[in-house]
Amino acid sequence: MKKTRLLVALLVMLVAASAYAQDSYRQAVKDYLAATDQFEKTKSLMSDMRLLFEKNAQVDIDGLTKRYIDERLENDMLDSYVPALADAGMTEADLREIISLVSTPEGKTLEAHQQEWMGEFLAEFLMPFMMMGENDAPAEDKDLSSGGGLADLLGEPIQPKADIDPAYAARFKEVILESAFAKNMIDAMMARMDKDSADDSNKQESRKAFTDWVIPSMSALLLNSAYGNLTLEDLDYAARLYTNESYCKLQNYSNFDRDDLKIGSFMLKYLDWMKGQGATLSEDPQDAIEFFKSMLNVSKLNLGK
Repeated sequence: MKKTRLLVALLVMLVAASAYAQDSYRQAVKDYLAATDQFEKTKSLMSDMRLLFEKNAQVDIDGLTKRYIDERLENDMLDSYVPALADAGMTEADLREIISLVSTPEGKTLEAHQQEWMGEFLAEFLMPFMMMGENDAPAEDKDLSSGGGLADLLGEPIQPKADIDPAYAARFKEVILESAFAKNMIDAMMARMDKDSADDSNKQESRKAFTDWVIPSMSALLLNSAYGNLTLEDLDYAARLYTNESYCKLQNYSNFDRDDLKIGSFMLKYLDWMKGQGATLSEDPQDAIEFFKSMLNVSKLNLGK
């Protein structure tokens, strides 16, 4: 009987220790997402997404969106990030190390400047594609593989701006363009194009046109948008991050090729929940345009209807 009670006590202790470890790791993930502003960024995105729904007196879109953000978003994100980061080999010590790096004054400054940089980069990168919507013919009716198609719509590859300091350009190339950051970005885009065009010859032609434009344009787009946003001090601190073992684990995006960790998964959870509350997605293209303008902080741009 004493042995049985001892075994039961040990089992209870093990279960309690396991639960504590899981709670401790989940808290570390929560602290990491907070330190890297992932919660705030996703909340901002969800706030913008309310623009995708029809506005009517029967459903309070703004109120429902606030309710989702306040009551569900954090747990939805943690439910996705905790197993994904664990599967990628990120330990609690790794997460605490990254938190310590990004929480420094230099880290916070770099994060703020990176947001400005990425906002400008996305606006410049997406502009040619968003402007295609101004053409009268529907995209599915266009032959994007031939003259007058995607190649003509994109135009010549982007070139670096002439007024960029050569010393800055050299440091940017060394730290950013030759890092996993740029490589993973391009690889992810091309992998998506490969998947979408696998069984469609017309899309394969479009992929070639896209590749011919994006490969020589990407470096210039990244540099042009960084100049004036990222400082040389930012680049020095980024170089420190990119040589940190724990931080480098996060750069291996192949470990994060999970549907439940992609930003689209959080968007879908929000959209499904909103529709479950009676909200209806708008069919007005202008609402989608307003969403993109708000998301990219380019409200002054005239993207047409």
